[in-house]
Amino acid sequence: MIDMKYKVYCISAMMLCCVVSKAQEKDTVEVGDSVKKENVSRVWKNVKTRTIRGKVLSGTDKKPKGGAMVSTHGISGYSTLTEEDGTFKLDLPVFASSIDVSSPDDHLVEVGLRSTEEQSLIFLYPQTVAPLYGKKTDILNTRVADGFNYSPSLSVEEDVQRELGASVHTVMRNGTPGIGGVMMMSGLNSINANAQPLIVIDGVPLDQQYGREMLHDGFYNNILTNINPADIDRVTVLRNGTALYGAKGANGVILIDTRRSKSMATRITASLSAGVTLEPRYYDMMNASQYRTYASEMLKTTNTTIRDFNFLDDSPSNYYAEKYNKNTDWKEKVYREAFMQNYGINVEGGDEVAQYNLSLGYTGAQSTLEQNDMDRLNIRFNSDIALGSKLDVRFDAAFTNITRNLRDDAAPSSYEEGTPTSPSFLAYAKAPMLSPYTFSGGKIYENHLDVTDETYLDEALAGYSNYNWKLGNPLAILEYGEAQNKNHFENSMLSLSIKPKFKFNDHLSLSEHFSYVLTNTNEKYYIPLNGVPDYYVSSLGAFRQNEARSLFSKQNSIMSDTRLEWDQRYAAHAIALRGGFRMQWDSYQLNTQVGYNTGNDKTPFISSSLLDAATGGTNDQWNSLAYYVQADYNFKGRYYLQATMAAESSSRFGRDTDQGVKMCGVKWGIFPGFQASWVATNESWMAGLGFLNYLRLSAGVDVSGNDDLPYYATRSYFASSDYMGLASGLTIAGIGNEKIQWERTRRINIGVDANLLNNRLGVRFNYFRSATDHLLMWQEMSYLSGLDKTWGNGGKLENRGFDVEATGVVWASPSWQWQVGASVGHYKNKVTALPDGQRYMDTEILGATVRTEIGRPANLFYGYKAQGVFSTSAEAQAAGLYIHDDNGVDRTAFEAGDMHFADLDGDHFITEADRMVIGDPNPDIYGNIFTSVQYRRLRLDVRFNYSLGNDIYNYTRQQLESGSRFMNQTAALARRWQMEGQQTDIPRLSFQDPMGNSRFSDRWIEDGSYLRLKTVTLSYDLPVSSTFLQGLQFWVQANNVVTLTRYLGSDPEGAALSAVLGQGIDAGSLPQSRNFMVGIKINL
Repeated sequence: MIDMKYKVYCISAMMLCCVVSKAQEKDTVEVGDSVKKENVSRVWKNVKTRTIRGKVLSGTDKKPKGGAMVSTHGISGYSTLTEEDGTFKLDLPVFASSIDVSSPDDHLVEVGLRSTEEQSLIFLYPQTVAPLYGKKTDILNTRVADGFNYSPSLSVEEDVQRELGASVHTVMRNGTPGIGGVMMMSGLNSINANAQPLIVIDGVPLDQQYGREMLHDGFYNNILTNINPADIDRVTVLRNGTALYGAKGANGVILIDTRRSKSMATRITASLSAGVTLEPRYYDMMNASQYRTYASEMLKTTNTTIRDFNFLDDSPSNYYAEKYNKNTDWKEKVYREAFMQNYGINVEGGDEVAQYNLSLGYTGAQSTLEQNDMDRLNIRFNSDIALGSKLDVRFDAAFTNITRNLRDDAAPSSYEEGTPTSPSFLAYAKAPMLSPYTFSGGKIYENHLDVTDETYLDEALAGYSNYNWKLGNPLAILEYGEAQNKNHFENSMLSLSIKPKFKFNDHLSLSEHFSYVLTNTNEKYYIPLNGVPDYYVSSLGAFRQNEARSLFSKQNSIMSDTRLEWDQRYAAHAIALRGGFRMQWDSYQLNTQVGYNTGNDKTPFISSSLLDAATGGTNDQWNSLAYYVQADYNFKGRYYLQATMAAESSSRFGRDTDQGVKMCGVKWGIFPGFQASWVATNESWMAGLGFLNYLRLSAGVDVSGNDDLPYYATRSYFASSDYMGLASGLTIAGIGNEKIQWERTRRINIGVDANLLNNRLGVRFNYFRSATDHLLMWQEMSYLSGLDKTWGNGGKLENRGFDVEATGVVWASPSWQWQVGASVGHYKNKVTALPDGQRYMDTEILGATVRTEIGRPANLFYGYKAQGVFSTSAEAQAAGLYIHDDNGVDRTAFEAGDMHFADLDGDHFITEADRMVIGDPNPDIYGNIFTSVQYRRLRLDVRFNYSLGNDIYNYTRQQLESGSRFMNQTAALARRWQMEGQQTDIPRLSFQDPMGNSRFSDRWIEDGSYLRLKTVTLSYDLPVSSTFLQGLQFWVQANNVVTLTRYLGSDPEGAALSAVLGQGIDAGSLPQSRNFMVGIKINL
C-alpha cells in the first residue's frame, strides 16, 4: 500500500509539470432566430481576414435554407446567418480552413474552404437522419452513440451492442433481466485478468467488481444495471488516447455521460412503457414413454439383479400406476410469459446561475423463468452552478436500489458437491413420467407439492448413493425457497460527485473532481428441505438435507482528480495543455456464512447450531495514484498532434517489478501516447472535390496498462483451516510476489473517416495492432513452499484487426427519408510467450479443456475428435482401440455402440495424447446492420446484429445427451445405438459412462454463427402543442424477433463467465427470447 507521506511528497514534487489538454476545441456560438455579432477577442484585432460566400440548401428538397448558422470551425467570433435564399457572406481569418454549418432542425456539417471567395454548395440533412458528423473530435478516434429514447434495455451493454456494433464486441450473458453482457475492444488483451474496457461515468471510473463471489450459480452482479439507460445522454468509445488512463486503459475505455440540462426553460418529460417477453426456445426432450424405455435400458448397464420395477408396470392393478404414468412437461411448470414495465420522469431547467436535471425511474421486469424477477428504483440529480464569473461547480448525486428473486440457473458444474437445484436445468432433466404433486394411497393430490424425490430406483442404485443421481422437484424448489430471507438479492449504489472549477482568466483554469461511491450487496441463498433429496457433499464427506448461505459486501470508492488546464490560440496555431493527478482509494468487505440441515423450511436462519456452520470473507483495500500530462497542437484546423504521458502506481504492484520507475519507494508504470490526424478536406486544394465532403486520416500509438490484479498477489498471508473437523487453525494460503506488475499493452490505431456524395455516404475505418506483455499467469512453485502455484507475470499476446462502418442516405425528400448502414469487426489474437518455458497451459471449465498455446489464439477448445459410432463388433475390433483401466495396468476395449475417437498417436489407446484443437470461440467477423425509414412523423427503425465463425461448447447438450445418468435426455437419444449394425451418431447407453463416450470432444462443439433481427421500432410523433402539453410520442417495439442459426442450443449468444477463458461456453442459463413493448413519451 502506498504510504501517505510518499503521496504528499510526490504531489508536491510533480505538480510543477502538471500540464495537460483536451483534444477538442470549443465552439461558443449559438444558433437562434437572431444572432449578435460576437466581440472579437484582443488577439484577433489585427488579424488579416478574407471574405467567403456560399449557399446552404436542404438535402431533402434542395431548397434554400434560410436562418442557418455559419461559423468558423474552432475559432470563436466569426459567424453569420444565411439569408432567406440560403446565401451567406462571412469575413474570417485567412488561416481558417473550414466552417461549421447547422440549423436547429438539421445536423451540423463541417465544410473545408476553397481558396476562392465563392464556396461549394452546402447541403443540410434533418435530424431524423442519423448524423454522419456529430460529436466527433479532430484528434481522437472515437465512436459515439446517443438518443436512447426507445431503449428497452435494463443495462447499457445491450444499447452498446445495438448502436455501436463492431466498435465493441458485445455478447449478452443470458436472458436474466439486467444481467448485461461481456464487452471487449480491440481483441483479447488479457487471459486471466479482467479483459473488459474501463467504464467512466461522468468522469468517474467505475469498479465493476469483476470476479467477485456470488452465491447463486449462473448469476452475475452487473454493476452497470445501476445506471438506467434512460438517464444516459451519450456513450463514447475511445479507440485511441487511452494512455491518459494509465494502468487502467489497456482494454479500451468507454465514456458514459448522463443527461444534463440543455435549456434554461423548465422541461418535464414523462415516459411509460410496458410489454411482454415470450417463453424462450426449448430443447426437444423425451416424453414419458420414451424415458421409461431409456431408464429400463440404462438399468441393464448397472450391476443390479432386480428385474421388476414398479415404474415399468403400467397395468391398472399396479398400486404405483398413477404415480409413474404421468407425462409431465416440466418446462411448462418452470417457464412462463413475463411482464415488464418502465416508468420515468425527467425535469430539467434552470437560469443563468444554476441548471439542473432530475430524473426518477422505476423498472419492474419479470423473468421468463419463475422466481427470477428484478425491480429497480433509481434517482439522479445533475447540476451546474455558477458561483460567480470565475467559479463554476458541478454537483451530481445518484441512488439506485435493485432487488431480485434468484435461483440457481444453468446446468450443474459438478455432481460431487450436491444435487442439481437449478429449476431451469431440472425442467429438462426431471423424469417426465413423474408428477410434481404428492402421491398417497395410490392417488396424486394436486393440492400439495411432492416433498420427496423419485424412489423408483432406490433398490437398484443402492450402491451408488454418493453419485447424487436423485433429482429434486423444481416446483418445490421454487415454492419452498421463496422468501426475502431465502433466495433474495439486493444491491444499492449511492454516488456523489462535486467538481469545482476556478477560471483564472479565459485561458487558465484549475479544477478538482471529487467523487464517492458506496455499493452494498446482500444475497441470501437457500436450498429447501422439502422437494430436495438428501445429497452427498464430497468436501464434507457426508450427506446433507438442505443448505442456507448468506453474503454481504460493501465497497467504498473515493476518487480525487485535480487538474490544471490552459489553452491559447496564436493566429493559425492552437495549443491546449492539461496536467494533474488522480488518486483513488477503494475498500471491499465481504462476509459469508453457510450452514446445513435447518430442520424445516420455516426457519432458514444460519446459526452455529447448524451442521458444518462456517463463516468466511475478505477485507480488500487498494489505492492508486496517477500523474498525467497532455499537450495538443492544431495548425489551421488541418493538422492535429497530441502527446500524453501518465505515471501510475498502485498498492497492487510489487516493489521489484521488471518495468517502471522506482520513485518515492514504489514502482511507477510509465504510459506514453502520441496521436496525429490530418483533416485533408480542409486543404484548399481538396475543398473543390465535390464528391468528397470530409476526409480525416488519423494514427496513434498508446502504451497503457491493466492493473486489475489479485489484491494479495504481492503479499504472503494465512487463512483459517479446519483439521479433520476436530480443530481449526491457520495455514499459509499465499506467498507474495514482489515482482508482480501491471499487464502492459502497446497499441497502434490507424483510422479513416470520410463523408462523400454531399454527405449522403459516411465511412469509418479503424485498424489496430497491439502487443501485450507481462500477462498475469499462474506460475509453478517449489514443493517446499507448501503451495502449488502463485500469481506472476510471464506471458505475451498479440492482437490485430479492424472495424469498419458505412452509413448511407438512400432517399431524402421533405416527406420521406431512408437510411441504411452496417458495421463489420474482426480481430485475430496470438499467444507469443508463456511463463516457465511452457508451450501451453490448460484450464478446465465445465468439463472442457481450454488451451492457451504459443503460436495460437487464446481460449481454444482442446479435446477429442469423434469419428462416429462403431456400428458393429467387427468394426470395433478392427479399430482395436482401448482405454486404460483405473489401475493403469488393465485395459478395456471399445465395443459396438461406443464412440470412435481418433487415435492421433497411433498407440491404440485413447488418452490425453489424442486430443487436438476442436473449436475456436473467437468470431471471424461480428457487427450490426441497420436501416431507418421515416414518412413525415412516422418512423421505422430496424436493427440486426450478427456473429460469424465462432464455435460454442454446448455443455447443456453434453449433460442432456450423455446417456450416462438417470435423468431425461433430449429427443436425439431416441436414435441411440441399440443393436448390431445400426448406423447412428448417438452411442449406446452406459451408466456412469466407463468408456468416456460423452467426454469432451467435437460432439459438443457447434457452429455459433447467427444473424438476429434484434430490434424493430415503429414510432409516431403526435403534433400537439398547448399550454401544458408540448408533444406526444407513441412507439411499439419488438426485440429478438428472429434468429437465424444452425446452433442446436436455446440461444447462440451467451457467456457462461465474464472471463476470457469462459467465452463460447453454453452452460444452459436462461436464454434470451422475444419481447414486445409499447410506450408513450409525454413532453410537458
